[in-house]
Amino acid sequence: MKNLLLMLGMYLMSHFASAQDYSERLTTENKSFKSASGTVVNATVGSLKVPENRNNPDSEEISIHFVQLKSTNSEPDVPLIYLEGGPGLSCTWQADDSHYLEQWLPFLEVSDVILLDQRGTGAGTERVLYIHQEGIPTDILADEAARESYSEKMGQAALDDFKQRGVDLLGYTTLESAQDIDDLRQALSYDQFSLYGFSYGTHLGQAYIKYFGSHVKNAVLVGVEGLNHTFKLPSAMDTQFQKIALMAQADPKIRAVVPDLTDLYQRVVHSLDENPAEVEVSSPLTGESMKMKVGSFGLNMILRIDIGDASDILVFPRLLYSIDQGNYAMLQWFIQKRIEGFYVEHGMNATMDIASGGSPSRLARVEEELAVSPFRDILEASMSTDWPHPDLGEEFREPLVSNVRTLFMSGTLDFNTPPYQAEEVRWGFSNSSHIIVDNAGHEQILTHPEATPTVIRFLKGGNIDDVALFYPPIEFIPVKGKAGDVSHPSIQSSE
Repeated sequence: MKNLLLMLGMYLMSHFASAQDYSERLTTENKSFKSASGTVVNATVGSLKVPENRNNPDSEEISIHFVQLKSTNSEPDVPLIYLEGGPGLSCTWQADDSHYLEQWLPFLEVSDVILLDQRGTGAGTERVLYIHQEGIPTDILADEAARESYSEKMGQAALDDFKQRGVDLLGYTTLESAQDIDDLRQALSYDQFSLYGFSYGTHLGQAYIKYFGSHVKNAVLVGVEGLNHTFKLPSAMDTQFQKIALMAQADPKIRAVVPDLTDLYQRVVHSLDENPAEVEVSSPLTGESMKMKVGSFGLNMILRIDIGDASDILVFPRLLYSIDQGNYAMLQWFIQKRIEGFYVEHGMNATMDIASGGSPSRLARVEEELAVSPFRDILEASMSTDWPHPDLGEEFREPLVSNVRTLFMSGTLDFNTPPYQAEEVRWGFSNSSHIIVDNAGHEQILTHPEATPTVIRFLKGGNIDDVALFYPPIEFIPVKGKAGDVSHPSIQSSE
């Protein structure tokens, strides 16, 4: 009943908003941008004021920013709205980046493209971003007690900061963001548009389809996170690592030195827990040097973040081998890359994920799989629910059934949003296709040379069921010696 009242409240607020004069809340200006090839793109840059929490009648207003890139087609199709990942990422900056803008030019031959920032994000509007100004414990990556104490301290400092600035965290949910999209649709006077979502953007896109589906002509969902997929299954990471181990074993140059990557991993994590590595990194705040102790948690953090990225998978055997040999140069590079995450608390990211939550059966399965996962420490840390949040409820997480014409895209090496998640979601879509890109990680699906032409063909109404996309098999970097033709920035001068 509580969720039904929530939906009713959102509907009434939506109805009220549609009756308002949007000119009072919508601000726009004309602007032009230049792509890497020198192409000038005309655009409308704007913002729309919306309630921070539509369930609070006294809510403050926040601004949602967007850039509408103008089509070069004299008879454009309905606009295409791009939904970035995260949650917590903006995308309007892509208009100012000549190389990213270049990638949108083919889409502009079909329709306008709307780059939409998620609520609370974007330059000058990071309302729910907290940056901790104190140093971090040097053993945060090796000692669980130190890590938990610091996490609790920083989390409370962030909450105090948000409270002092009047931030209503309960307004940062996927349902609120879906309503933002529809408010913008009404403000711009469109009956329909098409959706193009990546990663978390697919989660948001599905929420929009669920509650506002009649306004969606086409949907392209790349790297699919379903409405009940927010909490990742530990078995997905376990399986991904085992798969990489088999791939490494099939590579003669890796197998000759590392017969079994799983055995090497187990030996390394045991060694790091017995005697943590010490690496020197630069503070993201001051630039000063600081020495960090790294245990198995620090290594698992690196794997958790990058094990679904095909550009990093190729170096994992060498990373583990170098640690086993007492050489921490590569480990240092990865820690430097990720250490800034311990200084930042993104309230929007935390609230949105926990509010989407998981069904009782999903949570029970996660707990069961955690008990046997070798990555339990980092997976538990990434699934914390100790943060103020509403619960969007089981009605939100129920399977989505839709007749919206939809293209799903996945990568076979994508741990974050594995292909089987797209298939689970797709079961409820009566008019859909699914392209699985062989040897693509999470970040490599859209960068395939034929990905954009395929998406455009789909948006034009074409049949893409004959499309098969693939990359060559992963070529691992040798675990020692020269990297050869394939390299990775973490190797540095260790060759």
